[in-house]
Amino acid sequence: MNMSTTAADPRPLRTTDVRWVVEQAGRAPSVHNTQPWRFTFDGRRFDLYADTARGLTAADPDGRELVLSCGAALYNLRVALRKVGYSGTVTLLPDRSQPRLLASVEVTESSPAGAAERREYAALTRRHTHRGPFDDRVLTAELTAQLYQAADEEGGQLIYVFDPGQRRRVLQLAHAAEQAQAADERVAAEISAWTPPPGSPRRDGVPASAYSIDPIVSPDDLPSRDFDRLRGFGRLARHDPIPGVLAVLASASDLQLDWLRAGQALERVLLAAAQQWAFAAVHSALAEVHNLRAELRRELCTSAHPQLLLRFGYAPDAAVTPRRPVDDVLQLI
Repeated sequence: MNMSTTAADPRPLRTTDVRWVVEQAGRAPSVHNTQPWRFTFDGRRFDLYADTARGLTAADPDGRELVLSCGAALYNLRVALRKVGYSGTVTLLPDRSQPRLLASVEVTESSPAGAAERREYAALTRRHTHRGPFDDRVLTAELTAQLYQAADEEGGQLIYVFDPGQRRRVLQLAHAAEQAQAADERVAAEISAWTPPPGSPRRDGVPASAYSIDPIVSPDDLPSRDFDRLRGFGRLARHDPIPGVLAVLASASDLQLDWLRAGQALERVLLAAAQQWAFAAVHSALAEVHNLRAELRRELCTSAHPQLLLRFGYAPDAAVTPRRPVDDVLQLI
């Protein structure tokens, strides 16, 4: 009797699952919600490409934040694959002759998702970049430790800014960066391009519901980016700022590979926070102004390279920003 059967053969990922997985990957955060990623799938492998047409040439001329964003999408892809019982073997920068090819993910059937993996996916569905008020509660010591560990497991570093003097200096640098960018006409033009008016059908950019007309400016908190630009678009209600826990996401080096790892670390941290109903306001301006980014590194007394500032706090759920349709970011080959 022939004992071989096809029952034990690995099942290929169905097209409906491929589309669903990429849809979940697309929930990742990205600077100005540019969603600068593209995926291909050939039946066994996802390839992740940088969509450089969606880069911010003024604020992010090196494409560092674009790659960070793609790294976050890559982490979401990994989480979504596990949710449907598959695993992905990731190779970063697999082909140096294709600079826009950031990662390849070989897909294999695996065991069903465990409880921890299902909780992480649930957090993925509610994670959002927080621009409203935080609750007046301090993050628990247990959660701050979990977030630190989450970054470390993806090759990133989460550096907390607890010391009052150091916090004051970091806030000064952040305000200086915001002022420098507010005076840069090219940066202002990019912000205008990625903030459509209320009621816009666009599925990218920062919606008017996510920012207020007047940005909050407090010396005791990180500055809000001025997305409104005196246009009267903002629909987010003003609120009294609650500082939250300030942290810097950093990487050991500052090459494209490090940016990809930092992006995955970022998303793993954000999902770990969202599991406890904690969210993060992401502040990128300080890392976009080169001399001030270098000053931040000196202030932290670290050899690591700052990538983003994050402000954590507890908050209720909120609407997520719009996402591009799957057909815009996925090609089946």
